[in-house]
Amino acid sequence: MPINNKNTLQHEFGDLLKKEGDFLSPNQENFTDGIWCWNLKNPEKGGISYKLSELLGYTSTSKKVIGVNFLSLINMKDLVLIQDACKRHINDSAKHPLNIDIRLNHLKGYSLWFNLRGNLILDESGDAHALLGSAFSIEKYKENERQLTDWKEHYKNVVKGANIGIWEGNLKTGNIVCNERWAEMFGYTLAELEPLNYGTFLKLVHPEDNKLIDISLENHVKESGIYEVEFRMQHKMGHWVWVLSRGEISKYNAEGIAEIVSGIHYDISSRKANEILLEKYKNLFERSSEAAKIGYWEVDQQENIVFWSKVNKQIHEVSEDYTPTLEAGLDFYLKGENRERIKKIVSQSLEKPIEFDEHLQIKTQNGNLKWVRVIGVSEHIANKCVKLYGLIQDIDEIKKVQLEIRFREEQFRQTFNHSAMGMALIDGKNKLIKANKRFCHIFGYTEAELQRIDLELIAYPDDLKLNRSYIKELFLGRHKYIRLEQRFIHKEGSVIWANISMSAIHNDQGDIIHFVSQVQDITKRKQNEILLAHNTDIMKRINEAAKIGIWELDLGTNTVYWSPTIKKMVKVPEDYVPALEEVYPFFQEGEHREVLIEAIKTATEKGEGFDLELQVVSTDQTVFWSRTIGIAEMVNGVCTRLYGFFQDIDEKAKATRELAVKEEEFRRSFKHAAIGMLVIDLQGRLSKANPRICEILGYSETEVLEKTIFDLAHQEDMGRLKGMLVEIECGGQVSFKLEKRCVHKNGDYVWVNAAIAAVKNDAGKVTHLVAQIQDISDKKQLTENLTEHNNRLINFAHIVSHNLRSHTSNISMLLDLAFQEDPNVIKNEYYRNIKVVSDNMNETIHQLSEIVEINSQVSSTLSSQNLLKRVHKAMKTVEPLVKKNKAIIHVDVADNINVLAVHAYLESIILNLITNAIKYRSPERLPELKIAGGINGEYAFLSFEDNGLGIDLERYGSRLFGMYKTFHSHPEARGIGLFISKNQIEAMGGRIEVESELNKGTKFTAYFRFVL
Repeated sequence: MPINNKNTLQHEFGDLLKKEGDFLSPNQENFTDGIWCWNLKNPEKGGISYKLSELLGYTSTSKKVIGVNFLSLINMKDLVLIQDACKRHINDSAKHPLNIDIRLNHLKGYSLWFNLRGNLILDESGDAHALLGSAFSIEKYKENERQLTDWKEHYKNVVKGANIGIWEGNLKTGNIVCNERWAEMFGYTLAELEPLNYGTFLKLVHPEDNKLIDISLENHVKESGIYEVEFRMQHKMGHWVWVLSRGEISKYNAEGIAEIVSGIHYDISSRKANEILLEKYKNLFERSSEAAKIGYWEVDQQENIVFWSKVNKQIHEVSEDYTPTLEAGLDFYLKGENRERIKKIVSQSLEKPIEFDEHLQIKTQNGNLKWVRVIGVSEHIANKCVKLYGLIQDIDEIKKVQLEIRFREEQFRQTFNHSAMGMALIDGKNKLIKANKRFCHIFGYTEAELQRIDLELIAYPDDLKLNRSYIKELFLGRHKYIRLEQRFIHKEGSVIWANISMSAIHNDQGDIIHFVSQVQDITKRKQNEILLAHNTDIMKRINEAAKIGIWELDLGTNTVYWSPTIKKMVKVPEDYVPALEEVYPFFQEGEHREVLIEAIKTATEKGEGFDLELQVVSTDQTVFWSRTIGIAEMVNGVCTRLYGFFQDIDEKAKATRELAVKEEEFRRSFKHAAIGMLVIDLQGRLSKANPRICEILGYSETEVLEKTIFDLAHQEDMGRLKGMLVEIECGGQVSFKLEKRCVHKNGDYVWVNAAIAAVKNDAGKVTHLVAQIQDISDKKQLTENLTEHNNRLINFAHIVSHNLRSHTSNISMLLDLAFQEDPNVIKNEYYRNIKVVSDNMNETIHQLSEIVEINSQVSSTLSSQNLLKRVHKAMKTVEPLVKKNKAIIHVDVADNINVLAVHAYLESIILNLITNAIKYRSPERLPELKIAGGINGEYAFLSFEDNGLGIDLERYGSRLFGMYKTFHSHPEARGIGLFISKNQIEAMGGRIEVESELNKGTKFTAYFRFVL
C-alpha cells in the first residue's frame, strides 16, 4: 500500500528530500506528467508525485508525495532494461544520460508507456544514493507507433500478394529505387543490377520501346495525371517480358518542378501473348469467312439504308450491283411460316433490343430454295431502333440432310414400333400385360395363358442364363432398348429361334411404365445381324462428329499451322508442329495425295484456290473423308501464304448413306409389306397406299387415293376416327390401335386390326399419320441382306489389327537381333527400358487383336482384371519417369481384388493417374504417391493420393473432367487425360471422385464393378 504522507517519505530519504523537497512540489509538475524518485541503496523504495500517482490509479486526500515499491511499479518486461540504463548512467552520467521509454504498472493491472528522465543524487561521501527525475506519458505515441507498424506490415503483404514491382525514380539525379520483386520479374536480384539508375533501366528495355517510354514520361511530366505505358524488358535468360508501368509524380521541389515519380511494374506477358494470338485468329477468320460462305447484312434505320455483303448477295443469287431494301429482303423468305417468322422477328427487333438466331428457308432470285442461318442484333438509342445488323450463312446442304434424317427416322421408328406383327407389352416384373395374335401364335399360347405364367418358363434355359444380365440392365433403366437372339420352347415342346427386341417406355417424368417386346424369326439371319450390331459399334467409335479446323502455310518461313481441332482429327499431340513434307503422308496414298500436291502447286504458282474432298489417314491409321479448302495470298504476283479450312465430312457421308438405307427400308417395307399400309394427312385424306391395302379393300391404288379414312370406315367407327384426329391435333395421344370394320369395294365389311401413329417433323409438329392395316390371316415379314456390309466391317477391323501388329513385331525383332549380336546389351538400362516398353506394346496390340476377335465372335469386351497386377504393370512402365523425378510410390492393394473392366481402359486409367501425380508435383518437395485399393459396398475402389500442387475445387470443380480444361501452367498440361479416364470408367459402369487442397495434394478415387 502507498504511504500517502510526505513526512514519512522525508524520514525515508532524510537529507535527500530536504535538499530536493521543492523539486517534488506539485507546482513544479506543470511541464511534466509527474516526478519520481528511486532509492538506489534500497531499490524497493521510491516515491512518485501526486500527478503521476493519479495517472497510475493511486488516490490521495491531498496533493502529497506517494511512497511506492518502485520495483513493483515497473513492468517486469522492462525491469532489466531500466536496470541496465541506470548502471550505465551511474558509471558515466555524462556519456549515458538517463532517458528511457518503459511501461509502468497501473493499479488496475494494465501498463502505460512513459518516458523517464533523471539524474543521480549523491550522498555526502559522493556515492550514488538515489535517482530523481520527471515522467512524460507517451502512451498515445506508442499507440500511433503500433498502428504505423501494422500498416507497414499490411502494405508489405499487399505488395507481396499483388506480385508487383515497385519503383521510385529521381528525375534530377536519375537514380532509381525498386523492391526485390521488380528485379525478380526479369530474373535478377537488386544487387546484380547495381548501380540502379535510369541508364541501367533503359539497357533492359527493348530498343523499339525506348522512344515510347521517353515520350510517355515527358508527356506525363508536362501534363501530370497518371503515367501508364506498356513495353518490353529483357529477362536474364534472354527472352522478353511484357510490362505494364503505371505511376505518377509524387514530389515537386520548391519551384514546383517534378522531382520524384513513383509507380508499379506488372508482368503482362501472358495477356500480351493471348492478345497477339487472338489478333492472329481474328485475321484468319476474317480472311476465311468468304470461303465459308458467311455473309453480313445491316439495316440503318436512321439513314434508311440496307447493306448486303458480297457473300450475302451470292446466297440470294442476285447481281453484285443489286440494291436491297428491307421489304424486298423479307420477300426472299419462303412464303408461309418462314416469311411470317422473319417478319415477326424484325418487327420485335424494331420495338425493343433483341438478339436472334434462326434457321429459315429462302427462295433465291433464280427460284432455288435454300436453308439459311440468320443471326441478328437490334441496336436501340432512346427507346428507338437505329440499326439492325447480323450474319447470314448458307446451310442448305447440311440442313436438308439433317431434316431428312430426322423425318425418316421418325417415320421408320413409328412404323417399326407400332407394327401389327408379334408384339407384347410387359410390366417391370416381366409379366405379360397384353399380346397380339401373332405373338401368341409364335409361342402357341393364348393371351390369357401367357398372362398367367412366368415368361421365363418359355425361354430356353441356357440362353436365358446368357442373356439374363442384359434383360436385368434394361429393367433397371441402364439401357433404353435391347435386342437379343434367343431360343424359346413352344407350348407343344419344340424349340424355336426368335429375335427379341425390347424397348423401355417412359412417362413424361422419365419413369419406366412398361416395356414393348417385338418377336421375329431370325434363324437364317441371326448371326449376321448380331455381328453387324457389334461391328457397327466399332465403326461408330472410330468416326467422330464432324468438325472444322483452320490451317495455314507460311511460304516465307516454310512453317505450317494446324488448329487444335485438326490435330485432334488426325490424332497427334497438341504440341505437334508439322512441316510441309509431313502433311502429305496424312492424305491417302495414291490419287488423293497426288491431287492435294498438285492443288498446292497450282495455288502457289498461279494463286488459284481449291476445294477438295479427299481421304485422310490419322496416326492410328483411321481413314476418313475430309474437305480441304485452300486460299492463296499473293503479293506482287508471288504466293506468300496459303490458308483455309479442313473439315471432317465423314458424318455427312455416313448420314447420306444412312438416309438412303432408311428410305430404302421404308420404301420396301411399305411396298412389300404383308400388311396394308397407308399414309394419311391430318384431314383424313389418303396420300399413299401399298398394294396389300388395295388387295384387302378391293380397290386399285388410284381409287384408294381418292378416298378418305371416313369413306372406308363403317358408320359406327366414324366417331372414334374423328376423336383420334382431334386428339392428335391437340397434342395428346400420338398412336392408336383400333379393331374396326372397313368398307370393301364390293360393299362388304372387312374386319381389320389398325395400328395408327402420328409422324412429327424436327420441330415436333405432327405432319401426317401412318396406318398399318392387317386382316386376321395376313403376315408380314421384314427381310434384310446384311452379309456384305458385315464382311466389310470385319475386314476393316482385321486390317487395322494386322497393320498395328506389324510395326510392334518389327520393334521386337530389332531388339532380339541386337541381343543376339551382343548379349551384353541387356546390361544397358536404356535397352532394358525399351524392351519393357516393347513387350508392353506387344501385349497391348495382342489385347486389341483379341478385342477385335471377341467382337467378331459376339462376346463382351468386359473381363475380370486383377487390380494389383495392373498397378504393378503400370509402375513398371513408368519406372524411368519415377526414377528421373525421385518419386516415392506406396502401394496398398490386396492381391485378391478383381474388377469387371476392359483391359486397355483399366491400364490407361492407372497410367494416366500415376503420371499426373508426378507431372503436377510440387517444386517444394519430392513427389510421393499412395495407391490404395479395397471394397466399398457394391464396388471395388482404387485411389491415387499425391502431395503435389493440388487443385482449387471451389473454382474448377464443376469443369474438372471437361475436355481441354487445364488448371496449372504446366507445359505438358493438355486437359484431355482426366476427360478420357472419366469416360472410360463410366463406360465400364463405374465412377470417379476427387478430393484436393491447394499446395497439399490431390486424391482421385476410381470405383469399378468387382468380380466375386
